[in-house]
Amino acid sequence: MRCLRYRYRDRYFDESRIGCGVNSLTEFYPMKIRTTAISSLLVSMMAALSFALPAHAEDALPPGERPAEFTPERIAKGKQMYKQLCLRCHGPEMVAGNNAFDLRTFPLNDRDRFFNSVTNGKRAMPPWKGILSEDEIGLVWAYVGTRGGKL
Repeated sequence: MRCLRYRYRDRYFDESRIGCGVNSLTEFYPMKIRTTAISSLLVSMMAALSFALPAHAEDALPPGERPAEFTPERIAKGKQMYKQLCLRCHGPEMVAGNNAFDLRTFPLNDRDRFFNSVTNGKRAMPPWKGILSEDEIGLVWAYVGTRGGKL
């Protein structure tokens, strides 16, 4: 019978010292089993928390409640404007593979930030000041703020 030697945390476990028996293996493997069990418990707890919490705490609105400006008509007009003006950079689902901002993650309670970004531009985004009126930006905000009409 061939005996094996295992190394764990700078300790050597040699089966031959106990007659190639199971005892030396149980000295080595319990720690490995324990760490595997703990890490899988932590991963499952993190997964459960990620489903329980909203993506952004500030995005959490009471069920069925949305701002008055998010009417179906404004969302439909905003969708048309989004397709004409924003789709090229931000993509059909408000996220693109390029460096454009993922609009699905835009905080719902930060309307002023959205208006400022669209009006004055930000990073690679051009300013729309003088091209779009405040009402037209509001239409796009209605579409983006409802995550493409899904809220």
